[in-house]
Amino acid sequence: MKRILLLAVLAVFVMMPLSSFAKTAISDSDMAAVTAQEGVTINMSNFNIDDIQIGVQGWGDLDGFAGYTGAGWVGANITTVAGASGHFITLTGDLTVDVGTNAGVTAVRLGLPGISVDGSVTQVMRLATTAAGLETSTQILGRAYMSGIVLATSGYLVISAH
Repeated sequence: MKRILLLAVLAVFVMMPLSSFAKTAISDSDMAAVTAQEGVTINMSNFNIDDIQIGVQGWGDLDGFAGYTGAGWVGANITTVAGASGHFITLTGDLTVDVGTNAGVTAVRLGLPGISVDGSVTQVMRLATTAAGLETSTQILGRAYMSGIVLATSGYLVISAH
């Protein structure tokens, strides 16, 4: 009996015209009534920045000052070192993207993932006569060192145009 019922159901599907399965267009008013899941979530848990290379950061004065009328530059060679994790910056959690309207203004809201920094930054402060000279100048003012850098994120970013 079960086989006969199964064969009958299969026969009904085979005898149906294929056009009955075709997609049909719906009107704009029908589409306006349709609701669905909104928002996008992008998992950032496997995103790491292992190294940041800046090279040289500096600023200069092209005409000097009284008694020192040539150009002069001050700046730093910057080196970053990843910490015990092997990554300098790690993103954890989700980046969420939502769009909404309030009082006629449409906005995009970005929920930011967690950001952690594990590493240190060393800067060798130098003086030089040119910007390029900051890389190798022997006029060293001193060194700056930073570690234990913490970025704490919370909340979200909203982007809109008025």
